[in-house]
Amino acid sequence: MLMEKMIEIKDLQVKYGDFIALDNINLDIKKSEFFTLIGPSGCGKTTMLNTLVGFLEPSEGDIIVKGKRVNDIPSERRNIGIVFQSYALFPTMTVEENIGFGLKIEKTPKEAINQRGHELSQIVDLNETQLKRNVSELSGGQQQRVAIARALAKQPEILTMDEPLSNLDAQLRKQLRLELKRIQRELGMTTIYVTHDQEEALILSDRIAVFNKGTIEQVGTPDTVYNDPASEFVCTFIGDATKLTREFAEQHTGKSLEEYNAFYIRPDKISIESDYERELSSREFRATVTEVEFYGTLINYHLNAKGINFVSFEKQNRRKVYDVGNTVVLSINPDDILCY
Repeated sequence: MLMEKMIEIKDLQVKYGDFIALDNINLDIKKSEFFTLIGPSGCGKTTMLNTLVGFLEPSEGDIIVKGKRVNDIPSERRNIGIVFQSYALFPTMTVEENIGFGLKIEKTPKEAINQRGHELSQIVDLNETQLKRNVSELSGGQQQRVAIARALAKQPEILTMDEPLSNLDAQLRKQLRLELKRIQRELGMTTIYVTHDQEEALILSDRIAVFNKGTIEQVGTPDTVYNDPASEFVCTFIGDATKLTREFAEQHTGKSLEEYNAFYIRPDKISIESDYERELSSREFRATVTEVEFYGTLINYHLNAKGINFVSFEKQNRRKVYDVGNTVVLSINPDDILCY
């Protein structure tokens, strides 16, 4: 069953003077989808978000929400909730006052504001005591929850978030990623999320748009973007990849690759095992361990073979850990070699 389109971006261009920040962007986002815009600094992802919200005016093209062109509609009337990177909360106000601020501006009755605040506090997991505190007394993670609740207070049809976890420590980011996904699923809300963190994008998203230099390189599910990257840029930006020589790629695929210029393989596509001085198959080759990185559940092996520095991820196994200097056997499937 086809999902209803919530947002359509058609032939969009955004310019700052002579500089083209976004060029010919075409994008569809479905209702209730968690959609992530990812790319390096300056790639255009935040410009895309700001244009969708109404903070920036497109030079060309259309933004259509639920079938209606919104280019000329001011941001406050687009019914889009916004969570800023800095949260932009009012430090001298209580949590409750921050959540209800937008409703108060619209002269919503106090009783209705309080009721909405209590409903949202349960959704974002804030308790009664926290509601009465000033936001300046809260931790970064709690402030982020307040920012989300405030963005949801006016019951928007779309929620946008610009790098909302970037100011938090690694452990808290992991915890709040799960909370963000839970809230989004619970509300069934179309969510547009901006990040430069590839792990965040892969974990949270239903689909991802990879931006580069003001254009979109690929749109797809996390599985598609990781396992079938459409370009060399996507391959090297999303996830890790070992760059191979043409000679190695041709040897292991068994065919001429003259039409391609770059060759890669993902670390999780490389199998590693002990070397028993046996005869190797066409998919196997020997390598020397040059570095070992221990990550608890995973061990990251750096290896050298045929002048190429490989990386292989292996699940931790106390009975089989290779040391620097060990000779091991690596195995790859020719179909896993990515050619560009």
